[in-house]
Amino acid sequence: MLRLQIIALCLLIPLAAWGQQWTPRGITEPYRDATLSATVSEPVSAFLCAEGQFVEAGTVLLELDREEETLEVDRRRLIAESKAEVTAARQRLETLQLNMKATRQLFESTQSVSREELLERELECKLAEAELEGLLIAEEREELEYRIAQVQLEKRLIRAPFDGIIVKIYPELGENCTPQDPLIRIADITRCRLIVHLEASVSRQVKEQMDVRIRIDGAGNPKILPGTVEYISPVVDPSSGLREVKVLFDNNDGQVNPGMTGTLLLK
Repeated sequence: MLRLQIIALCLLIPLAAWGQQWTPRGITEPYRDATLSATVSEPVSAFLCAEGQFVEAGTVLLELDREEETLEVDRRRLIAESKAEVTAARQRLETLQLNMKATRQLFESTQSVSREELLERELECKLAEAELEGLLIAEEREELEYRIAQVQLEKRLIRAPFDGIIVKIYPELGENCTPQDPLIRIADITRCRLIVHLEASVSRQVKEQMDVRIRIDGAGNPKILPGTVEYISPVVDPSSGLREVKVLFDNNDGQVNPGMTGTLLLK
């Protein structure tokens, strides 16, 4: 009898080990998670958010020093908005065109003006037209330079790319940052993903957009939640024989902290 119990125990150990090895467990992560950086080198001049704060998309989170860029924007705006030269050139052209019309009428009707005088008036009009065209081109260039200055100023403002919670602020106030330095990490945890790796044969049980259930392991009792299969990797990892599967689930109540482990419940 003892011998049979030992044999049965030996058979159960590999089965239990196999079941543990291929249990579809994984890690949760935020729906969106971004670490923001700047594209310019400037000192940090102001923080407009705090760690743990919820912010909306487009909110300015951090300002880099931008005094010079602000002045340049103001200067370019004044230049772009100034229409005095164009207005004067347009009025001058209109006056010359009236004079040329009157001169032509006199030349054709009474011959009281010479052809040379008429040609001189026509030449003045052409020169005035060229001057106005040059000013209009310069005006377009000044408008573009104004917009470029605005872009340079905007680069000194770090904005939230989506609604989310500030997870981490990396630099200190006044610290100089260089391009690609991490500045702020923001995450959207209103939805989360459970990422698991399934054996290729097991993965055939799931399809994209399939409704499933997941179990999230927390500090207290595990939570059973509904989810939707968002992604199934089209390839199998050759070293492990596993396929990545992502399950999207709702976390509006914030009870799941990304990084918790979870299990995909397969029937």
